[in-house]
Amino acid sequence: VLPTWYWSVTIPQGYAYINNRFLCQDKNRIVRAGMKLMGIALLYLVFWYWIMQHLEALFSFVGIDVYQSSIRVMLHDYTRGHEINTVSVLLTTLMDLVRTLLTFAGIVHFKVAVWRICGYDIAPYINKPWLATNLMSFWTRYAYYYREFLVRAFYYPVFFRFTRLHPGLRILVASLAAAGLGNLITHMMKQNLQHGMHMQSVAYVLETWVYFLLLGLGIAVSMMFMRRRKHRRKPWTLDRGFAADLLAAYVTIQYFALIHVFARPTEASTIGDMLVLFMLGLGIDLQ
Repeated sequence: VLPTWYWSVTIPQGYAYINNRFLCQDKNRIVRAGMKLMGIALLYLVFWYWIMQHLEALFSFVGIDVYQSSIRVMLHDYTRGHEINTVSVLLTTLMDLVRTLLTFAGIVHFKVAVWRICGYDIAPYINKPWLATNLMSFWTRYAYYYREFLVRAFYYPVFFRFTRLHPGLRILVASLAAAGLGNLITHMMKQNLQHGMHMQSVAYVLETWVYFLLLGLGIAVSMMFMRRRKHRRKPWTLDRGFAADLLAAYVTIQYFALIHVFARPTEASTIGDMLVLFMLGLGIDLQ
């Protein structure tokens, strides 16, 4: 998985952030941090499959089907007429995200570690996304440089273009432009570069448009909520709000995992099939 050039291609962007202060930092500290991150990356890459196997075995032991921790397998079984319940939808999407996260974190940590070992203080691409208590924070922690690229290329130009709109509406439009349209366009470009320039690649990405829409809406709602929040406390402070932090973190991660139902289409599935599973994950049976 290490030579996958199309994963985290935005990491070299970090060089521009630190080039001017390259000679002003302790290189020993940066290299040590790089070696530590390299160790974490190798742990993820070596043990993620073992971790997933044991988690699947645990859920199977208690009688919960997680469909090989794959949304596509679950969607395939649903299109063939299998009965699926809400718990299976939630845990399958969550396990699919965990599997992707462990693999992806191993790759991006390895690449950032190489930069650090060479003396460049590159910020981590992934920074403990499980600590995020809202989708805006999760997206920043989950894909830092990719999010920075979308913000610079799509969010800011749209946000400052529509200055006369209501602030909440400006946030909504700009978030949809970045996490929705911009995200879709860049995924389409990556798909074409990876598999060749043909209509099948374009059609495959366009089939996942609902995922990008829900991601943009979720980030916009998070930003507007944080903007209107009057009394702020530091998340994960050991006080009476700690339980609320746990709930917020779970809801954030589960929402991000659940919308991936629309990002994993199969040949036999339709948007209607994906919508049924998504609503089933919310506890609403449309069958």
